[in-house]
Amino acid sequence: MPTQPIGNNIHSYAYKQSRRSQENVDFPLAPEQSKTRHQEVSESKGAIRGRIQVILSDIPKRAGSRLSFQDVVDYRDNLKIDWDRGVSDDLKALGVNMSEKFRLMHDPGTGDVTASSDHPDKARIDAYFAANQDRVDDFQKIIQLGKLVGVAENKLAPQEMQQTLQTEAMAWWYQANMDTASLFSGGGVVFGMESSSYKGLDIRV
Repeated sequence: MPTQPIGNNIHSYAYKQSRRSQENVDFPLAPEQSKTRHQEVSESKGAIRGRIQVILSDIPKRAGSRLSFQDVVDYRDNLKIDWDRGVSDDLKALGVNMSEKFRLMHDPGTGDVTASSDHPDKARIDAYFAANQDRVDDFQKIIQLGKLVGVAENKLAPQEMQQTLQTEAMAWWYQANMDTASLFSGGGVVFGMESSSYKGLDIRV
């Protein structure tokens, strides 16, 4: 696929531009239909960028509204450590057996966080998250930040990770370089012994 370079401040990147399908070539839209379709796509992309910017909004900025991709990584890692510690302590206090690994799954449709069905204390874990919306919100944020981190680490060199961008420009970069539909899909984290968590999983429920 051809790529089109885009420059933004000191950072540049490229996105894949899909080829037109044969159907589009043979049966082009009428002028009014084409205008409407373009507006719908622009509004959809604008909404996605806005949602990405909301995710980035809580990350401490270096100066003004500038962030580096490494800032996103560091914020996600720290948030995950704090969340792991707090949730693990809470679940232990409720008598949950933390020596057995289990998956926590997030359903983006309902907003629920639930434990995998094979854990003996599933009912307690599910009840805990049903009663603690702040933990659920942070869990979803960790999943979304993890997806942003994964895209940046896979596509950028270490030096590029340190470069700073306006948050709006960073949102543009993410929209152009990832499957934004997957950003808000379900996901989960595997827990193990000693309150440690392992690599995030993309689990749809």
